[in-house]
Amino acid sequence: MSNATYVRTQYGRLEGRVVNSIHTFLGVPYAGSLRPGRRFAKPQEPDAWEGIRPAFTHGPVCPQVPTYGPVGHGATSALNAGEDCLTLNIRTPTPHGKAPVLVWVHGGGYAVGSANEAVLQSGAFAASGIVEVTLNYRLGALGFLHLDDAPDNRGLLDIIRALQWVRDNITSFGGDPARITLAGRSAGGFAVATLMAMPEAQGLFSRALIQSGATPAVLPKHCAQRTTERFLSRLGITASELETVDITHILNAQKQICDESYNNHNWLRDGSVTVVGIPFQPVIDPHTLPCHPEQAAAQGSVAPVPVMIGTTSAEYLTHSRMHPNLTHHDLPTLLDPRVRPLGTRGKTIVERYRQALPHHSPIGLWRAIAGDLVFQNPTTHYASLLSQTQPVYKYLYGDILPDETGAAHGAELAEVWWRQGLDVQDLPQRYHGLDPISARQVHEIWRSFIADTWPVLQRNPHWLSYSPSKPTVLSISNGATRNIEDPFFARELLWHS
Repeated sequence: MSNATYVRTQYGRLEGRVVNSIHTFLGVPYAGSLRPGRRFAKPQEPDAWEGIRPAFTHGPVCPQVPTYGPVGHGATSALNAGEDCLTLNIRTPTPHGKAPVLVWVHGGGYAVGSANEAVLQSGAFAASGIVEVTLNYRLGALGFLHLDDAPDNRGLLDIIRALQWVRDNITSFGGDPARITLAGRSAGGFAVATLMAMPEAQGLFSRALIQSGATPAVLPKHCAQRTTERFLSRLGITASELETVDITHILNAQKQICDESYNNHNWLRDGSVTVVGIPFQPVIDPHTLPCHPEQAAAQGSVAPVPVMIGTTSAEYLTHSRMHPNLTHHDLPTLLDPRVRPLGTRGKTIVERYRQALPHHSPIGLWRAIAGDLVFQNPTTHYASLLSQTQPVYKYLYGDILPDETGAAHGAELAEVWWRQGLDVQDLPQRYHGLDPISARQVHEIWRSFIADTWPVLQRNPHWLSYSPSKPTVLSISNGATRNIEDPFFARELLWHS
């Protein structure tokens, strides 16, 4: 049974529903519509409304189309999409309080996904005393295509606008604007790491939680310009016509460019896009992102907040399905365009990994090398840089098993968002085997970081902070936790001559 609940925002009153004792407000606009003429503009304030606005249902998701192989297809939202997609979903234990706040950024390679997916609708953090906010933002070409007459990094500017909305309105929902944790997984993690280096985001959050995503997905402007030229060529139009062309044509061209970059890596054509394989990424830009997040971290100019950061043990397990019949002969050719922007060659890196991991099969080596390239190395490196100026807590979810067959990318998500009474049948099939005991422990770790000054663990009360001189991570496996030496720290050294 549910009943009405009301709050007042700066833009008008909202009516939500109390569901399972959680005050729920869905589809709340934090910015204006993306109707033609404003698709590529900086996000604007939402229009105010008269009377009471119902907040019973999710808003539209950002227009998108499946891409990026098995992982991207699985992350693509099939929900209703539209131009009024810049919305928040807010769940709170009570509108009358001053609870810590979680702002969650969804993943999907900056091209697919949404905050409206079933796994993010459990109300887990609200049930644990936290005001939780999930947000939709511009994806693909709408959010990240580099255009001379439009602001860069529009998808990230949307997130900043959402954070400003939360700062100004979250007290009406029982939240404390001084205790906001910005968190995300996969591309959401990339976004959090990048937002830490964006001047306009400074002061809008007090903690950062980076889950399976760090800093590799940032492009220099000349590489972004290559993608723009190819994109406009596919459409057969000029940049000035993008505001009015049918959105389906934009999505079709977006899919072609994404699939081409992800499946057919071409270093000469794509430049540093080949490292991660996603063409629509944040761009280094003097107005919004003055330098690469790693450079900002080295300079001590990132947001000075405590950071929880980590990965799963087999990040590239699902991605590797695209290459089921790899041989040792194939690996250097497959990897060469991806590592060339880093100043090395496919043959060199494969030889180093074959020496370091002699029992790995070709597909296991692919999982190790590509997983380290995209997820493990950037996470290790960013954690090391951040640890020079602020507290960093690094975790590893899942055991490291032979041939890189441990916990796949995203394996922890349902446990992070677990709550007592959750019906796992409402979740995607891959989460139906969720263990409630393990999930309770994992959720508690995340809750503790958001709610406490330092993370406090029930079974292991001393999660040691991370540093290059003492690279300790919290191993999380089947609900058990222990401090171990970072198993990926030494592998990062394989990339240095």
